[in-house]
Amino acid sequence: MVKGLILSITSIIVFISSFLDWGLFSQTVRAANAASYTQVSTPGALEDTFISSQSPSTTYSKSQYLVTGNHSTFGTTRSFLKFQLPNIPKNAVISSAKLSLYQYYNTTNQAIIDIRPVNSPWNAATLTWSNKPLVGSSVSNQTVQKPGWYDFYITKLVKSWYNGSENNGVAIQFRDETQATKIFYSNDHLTYEDLKPSLTVTYDVPEEASKEYRAYWVDMFHDGAKSPAQVDQLIKDVQTSNANTIFLQVRRRGDAFYSNSIEPKSEDPYLQSGYDPLKDLIQKAHAANPKIQVHAWFAMMPIWNKTTPPKDPNHIFNAHGMTQPSEANWLSKTYTGSYVSGSDYVIDPGHPDAVNYTRDIIMHVVRNYDVDGVHMDLVRYMGEDWGYNDVSVQRYNRAYDKTGLPQPSDPNWKQWRRDQVSNMVRKIYTAVQTVSPSITVSAATIAWGDGPITEDDWNQSSTMNSALQDWKSWLEEGSIDLAVPMNYFREYEVNQKSLYENWLEWQKNNQGKRMTLSGVGVYLNSIQDSMSQIRKAQEISSTGKKLGGISIYSYAMTNKDNASNNEFYQALSSASSHSQTPVFPSYVPVSELPWKTAPAKGHLSVTSNAGDHQLVEVSGPEARTVYTDGRGDFQLIDLTPGSYNVKIHNKSYSFTIEAGKVSTIILD
Repeated sequence: MVKGLILSITSIIVFISSFLDWGLFSQTVRAANAASYTQVSTPGALEDTFISSQSPSTTYSKSQYLVTGNHSTFGTTRSFLKFQLPNIPKNAVISSAKLSLYQYYNTTNQAIIDIRPVNSPWNAATLTWSNKPLVGSSVSNQTVQKPGWYDFYITKLVKSWYNGSENNGVAIQFRDETQATKIFYSNDHLTYEDLKPSLTVTYDVPEEASKEYRAYWVDMFHDGAKSPAQVDQLIKDVQTSNANTIFLQVRRRGDAFYSNSIEPKSEDPYLQSGYDPLKDLIQKAHAANPKIQVHAWFAMMPIWNKTTPPKDPNHIFNAHGMTQPSEANWLSKTYTGSYVSGSDYVIDPGHPDAVNYTRDIIMHVVRNYDVDGVHMDLVRYMGEDWGYNDVSVQRYNRAYDKTGLPQPSDPNWKQWRRDQVSNMVRKIYTAVQTVSPSITVSAATIAWGDGPITEDDWNQSSTMNSALQDWKSWLEEGSIDLAVPMNYFREYEVNQKSLYENWLEWQKNNQGKRMTLSGVGVYLNSIQDSMSQIRKAQEISSTGKKLGGISIYSYAMTNKDNASNNEFYQALSSASSHSQTPVFPSYVPVSELPWKTAPAKGHLSVTSNAGDHQLVEVSGPEARTVYTDGRGDFQLIDLTPGSYNVKIHNKSYSFTIEAGKVSTIILD
């Protein structure tokens, strides 16, 4: 008999009467006023049975009942239960653990029932009176009489299990076994799902575990950071809402919303003349108390979105657009030859020069501005039928000895395009870490359709097959520090609400070596529904995993109902008509990134003239294989420190990896 765990929020007392069977454990919600959690069991992680002295060789593991005491047919009876414990943080402090049993047998006698720890392993399918295990002294008791719920507090015992003692479950036993029986519903009862045994574990997490990113996306399609006065107000609004991070859009469409730039300054007429928003925001945010982090947000692929070309002849659209010869044309296009996605013209990561140019744009900011992070947006293809840049197609055909245009649905062609996006991300990550290992590299990622449950669901998802963006692999190899999936769903629509919850569960459980934040689309929702979505993002998953925080889209558009933005900012941090329990009740620092603050791994970045798509074999403390990109370069992330050899074109080269550093090599 098996029983699972669902997690529920408690502020003072919150009672949840309906049960969601999401596997062994479902979600936990963090209390708004403290880091307090409650987990209540539901079918999935319990086995139970009873034993009979009159039938000492019989098992009752499929019985709908747990019989205890003296029975006219069974003789002396005892019941046994064993719960699988939920995953909780290592620093959690358990405040209570309660076993709840429903006694249904309508008898008038009173009996003292003890809960005793079982001293050795047992299995419900084989347990009988003859092979019953020894039990310890009573750890909890209740006087049981009429039908109803009876609670037994076994906090000390459950704490001991979490501290390493063997969990062999408990026995339910009459203190005087000559008294007439009491009968409880078992986990196998066919009628009363909500009257089955349950274990409730309540615990607190120390304040330091409450660190989380609380970010705003501040886009430059709206006001928000286009003048000193707007930046001053932005700082105040971030402080009002107890947020701690700003993703400031500094590249909108191949342009710059900052002064020290390789690319031309934005043509936006609302940007104050001569003003550098990035410089001003960094100075003011870092001077704030407490400090506010500033991450430079780059739109990666889209470079223009108007029917008339940019004024500056050096703008990337003019210099490397569709009017240029094939080798110099960096734009992506569709299978049928269209260059426009909506209103956007986009570069193709299958063109090596486009990748290196974009890396250099970001690195110029890293070298010249004191940013806390760089944030990559729209780092993907625009759909399954995109990616037909001439150079990329030629490279693919050479690599795989093919001719013509591959079909959009061709699995190998899809993987090629995913690899081009991943190469761009990896190349930027190692470049940033080479210059400043403390800078956080993040990406706004795609969460289209329903959230996956299995690995196969992920592989069949629109993220993988339309956006061609394998951000799960980026987290697994460590080529980003933070993934920020854009979970833009309407809470008030039942189907979209479910999609949002499914994506959250997947994201919490699939963070690889790094960390994930939930991007919440508040512009689609009421303030009240946005508070609900943020709380869900703060919950612990069915396997005990938690996200690293929240990013709100957007600072400029905070709700669908035309309520004032200030009303939203205040609702995040203070009780309001939208929510009596604010989601950001006090300031907390951003989440710790231990792979950056105490690194145990190093990285490799190699420039070579080996040619395109050449196999590279690396050996040493660990072995890796990788292929060169279109410029003969390759990178490896999170290598164990030590001495290595790299083999390419039957030539071997030696290098050393140090923790927290990028080993940069140029090969002839």
